[in-house]
Amino acid sequence: MKKLITEVYQPPSPKNYKIPTVVQPVWRPLDLMTLKYKDAKENLATELCKQYGVSHCLLLDRARSGLNLLINTYGLRGEWITTSMMHRPTGVLLKQHCKNLALADVDDDFTILPDSVNRLISPQSDAILATHLYGKTANLKSLRNIADQHNIALIENAVHMPGGFDSYGKRIGSWGDATVLSFNVDKPLGGLLGGALLTNRDDIWQAVQSYKLESPGLAELQNRVLTTYLAYRLKPLILKTSLGKKYRKAKDGAVEIEQFSIDHYKKYSCGNIHPIQALAALKSLGRIDQTLTIRQRNAELLTKQLQKNVLLDLPSSDEQRPHAYTYYPIVLKKESRFELGRILSDLGIETKWRYYPLHLQSDFVSLRRDPNLNNTERLWRNHLLVPAGASSSKEHIMYLANAINNTTSQL
Repeated sequence: MKKLITEVYQPPSPKNYKIPTVVQPVWRPLDLMTLKYKDAKENLATELCKQYGVSHCLLLDRARSGLNLLINTYGLRGEWITTSMMHRPTGVLLKQHCKNLALADVDDDFTILPDSVNRLISPQSDAILATHLYGKTANLKSLRNIADQHNIALIENAVHMPGGFDSYGKRIGSWGDATVLSFNVDKPLGGLLGGALLTNRDDIWQAVQSYKLESPGLAELQNRVLTTYLAYRLKPLILKTSLGKKYRKAKDGAVEIEQFSIDHYKKYSCGNIHPIQALAALKSLGRIDQTLTIRQRNAELLTKQLQKNVLLDLPSSDEQRPHAYTYYPIVLKKESRFELGRILSDLGIETKWRYYPLHLQSDFVSLRRDPNLNNTERLWRNHLLVPAGASSSKEHIMYLANAINNTTSQL
């Protein structure tokens, strides 16, 4: 039972939060207190093109719709090479609509490993999907070379990567033949869901923009306003109450993830973004510089305080592969993350892991062609996300660092 908990159970949530939550929303209720919705979509699309260095932007109901359009309107229906560390609904969509999925290993920063991609290239390969996971830039230069060598598409999954970052002097988001974004509450431009597909290629643009999008769902929007505010802004208050007791308990994260049916996306309709969703994302984009400054400051301070901890591996950042620190993952050098998360919870600190690997899920296990996914499994089993976002102060970061250092020394 201990091994099971170590691997798949999310740590319990604190009863009394001493510092902010792991997910720290950027959108604010006051963002919606305006009647200026008319130009929100047009302005958002324009600003996203500037931020990511692209010519075209199609606003959608979510990032997955962008992938679906690339498959079913542009014709990337063959094999997609991506990583196993992926949100299950995205994996389900790709599995249902592509000829095949090939799952590559990741490097020490959770991004797709070019050597593993090379091992998986086949005559059926149509696309490489490179995710800038947690805000760390994938090895775009190597991936672009591989894609060009084999005449396949490079798609950037930039749901964790805000605009304005460069790699080798080129804007992240413009290396790929297309890039997908999400405006969900846990993303850099987090708001009320919605997404976008970006591209510099006129042929891709002509294919995807000709699709007749479904009307945006008002009911889903209303649900997002309520649930995102309750689940994140009011979460520390709700979990203090007796009613919140059941939500504080450790949960089997694998079971929760696999509840999303493998048959869910057999039919998929791409939707339009609602103007209110566009407005929330636009407002978040307007304060992105401030948000990034605080995130980077917090990450630098946390790294400085943890760098002598020999029991941890920390995220890296450099000029060629910068880190936006949408999330700050720590990686333990032994399998004790649940115990660490449990103790930190008692100290008022929330932690969590994400992305139960697809190749460990029964619906995807047959897709493992590269036998060496050791780094994927090691990082997943040993990592925790800690609250170092823009709502965290310097004092919060120091409290977090001291708690982690003191706790890991006891494990």
